[in-house]
Amino acid sequence: MKAGRGVLVGVAAGLAALLLLHLQVLRPLEWKSWDARLRLLARPSAADADIVLVLIDQASLDVYEKEMALPWPWPRQMYSALLRFLRAGGARAVAFDLVFSEGSYFGVEDDADLARAMAGSGNVFCAFYLSDEEGASEPPGPGLLDRFALAGADAPPQAVHALKSAALPVDALLAAAAGAGNVRFLPDADQIYRRVPLAFSVGGRVLPSLPLAISRRLSGGPDLDAVPLDRSGQLVLRYRGPSGTYAAYSIGALINSQAQIEAGGRPQVDPALFADKVVLVGASAPGLLDLRPTPFATVTPGVELHATVLDNLLRREYAREAGTVPTWAFVMALALATALGVSLVRKVWGQALVFGCAAAVPAGAAVLAFRRGVWLDFVAPELAVLLGFVGAALLNYSVEGRRRRFLKSAFRHYLSPEVIERVLVDPSLLRLGGEKREITSFFSDLAGFTSVAEGLEPEALVALLNDYLTEMTDIILAAGGTLDKYVGDAIVAFWNAPLDQPDHAGRACRAALSCLRRLEELGPVFRGRYGRTVAMRIGLNSGPAVVGNMGSGRRFDYTAMGDTVNLASRLEGACKQYGVGLLVGEETRRLVRDELDAREVDLIRVVGKARPVRVYELLGERGGRSGEEIAREASYQAALEAYRNRDWDGAAALFAALAEAGDPVAGVYARRTTGLRADPPPVDWDGVYELKIK
Repeated sequence: MKAGRGVLVGVAAGLAALLLLHLQVLRPLEWKSWDARLRLLARPSAADADIVLVLIDQASLDVYEKEMALPWPWPRQMYSALLRFLRAGGARAVAFDLVFSEGSYFGVEDDADLARAMAGSGNVFCAFYLSDEEGASEPPGPGLLDRFALAGADAPPQAVHALKSAALPVDALLAAAAGAGNVRFLPDADQIYRRVPLAFSVGGRVLPSLPLAISRRLSGGPDLDAVPLDRSGQLVLRYRGPSGTYAAYSIGALINSQAQIEAGGRPQVDPALFADKVVLVGASAPGLLDLRPTPFATVTPGVELHATVLDNLLRREYAREAGTVPTWAFVMALALATALGVSLVRKVWGQALVFGCAAAVPAGAAVLAFRRGVWLDFVAPELAVLLGFVGAALLNYSVEGRRRRFLKSAFRHYLSPEVIERVLVDPSLLRLGGEKREITSFFSDLAGFTSVAEGLEPEALVALLNDYLTEMTDIILAAGGTLDKYVGDAIVAFWNAPLDQPDHAGRACRAALSCLRRLEELGPVFRGRYGRTVAMRIGLNSGPAVVGNMGSGRRFDYTAMGDTVNLASRLEGACKQYGVGLLVGEETRRLVRDELDAREVDLIRVVGKARPVRVYELLGERGGRSGEEIAREASYQAALEAYRNRDWDGAAALFAALAEAGDPVAGVYARRTTGLRADPPPVDWDGVYELKIK
């Protein structure tokens, strides 16, 4: 039943999480979880050291404007100087993240100078800007883009994004370029850049992004079929780290270094630092409007995004999204496991532990997947865990909680907390039927209750009984006993059922002694409140009994039956004849021999039983008696031995002395011995005393 309920809740929770996932309601949270993984787990040390940035920074803009009166945009000759510097250093490739879509303000010759520098280097890549707006630019000249276009086989349809127009570099620069690619792409809906498209169709051509163009020229690939793309056909950026992960140089320092070289001086920056490097030239100055938000910061130079894409493509290390089927299976499995676990666990701390463990699984799985370059959804699985936990916990509370509260309320007055907990775990205990168990049975009664009752008003009598029964029952339940029933002023209880209690006899004996002590303490209270004192008699016996729910299908009690229980009742009655408050059977005495002191009272045959039994009076914890009490016990044992040996004179003298000291059992024997001395028993006398009343 619990398992079935857990499965149903798990399925419902999983489907709810999957529905929200499918409707993309969870997408913004999932994006943020991915950003957190990048910040916590990214490794800047893994970045490709051969990718270098040259930044048009604010310092360079300020220096050239103030010292050389060169405002932005700069003359193209400055980029020519940069290319000569990088060519001298042996740069492997140079790419401009700048779209030279208009002719130089300094004239055609300025464009021609840069075109010559590009052609001389032979490894320079230009940027163009593709748009989804009609007429954003004039169509390119015939053949200028064809040499940069991708073949149809190189661009599977899912990777190609259709656009409508292009902003291209001036013809001279485009013609001199070794390659060209698109630098325009869009952020996610929250304006964070996490993915880029790699191929675009415009004017009947399929064109690459700038990083793809560079990687295909440098390494002959990759084939787009081999690049894992997300559901939108884009490459998820596998960021290596925050801004500054890739080595960066100020463009002003490099141009100045080239001027120093041409003047015969020592350069500010050694061009050899760029040997075999792939150099990306872009802007970091705020006024140039190429700062973009990333998972690491709200402001990152756009060229760093291109460096990240190029790094991923050159090293074939990608961030790929987990497939739909594994993700959905993961979500459903977590929802089912959580709901089932919570449904099967009773304790609140156990349910919390199940939830904690289940909630840790998506986090752990997300981290492990990230290490392998996989974007495994974190939010949907966590939501499935939460929904499974909340659903199962609420259902447990409404169904199990209501039943538990009912059972506790119904049974707390006569079952110990341990027994109630077992019933809650296994409600089948409430069915009719029984089992044979070793128990210790407890019977108690108030001495002289009839006379007490006759002298009290009904209200006072009920109050007295309630006070008495409450105090005694609390002691019994605290000792782990099970309250069987109240019969008027009598209390019936037992130990070792339904829970296993290896020390059941010791528990029962200590509870009985505690009851006697507590009633003695309450004597002044009862005298002051009711004008009466009460005393109780207790019989304890250990042995086999049938324990379980007895009664009809409509009404039954958890009780114990058998000779063990009957003898406990007889021993309670025998207390009156011996003037003691507590008698235990010989099996109970055997079980507590090493823990509690007791003295043999008699060998008796109770009413209705043929087999005689030895009965004992409990004296207290072993070793807890004074020297005087030990001496009286020795005298009592000597008197009992004389009695058993038919030494009536010796026994009578010893018992009489003990009786004068206030020993009620000795008084019984003194009177009995006097009678036996006058009328000795037959030769075959076995010392058994026949009880005539119950």
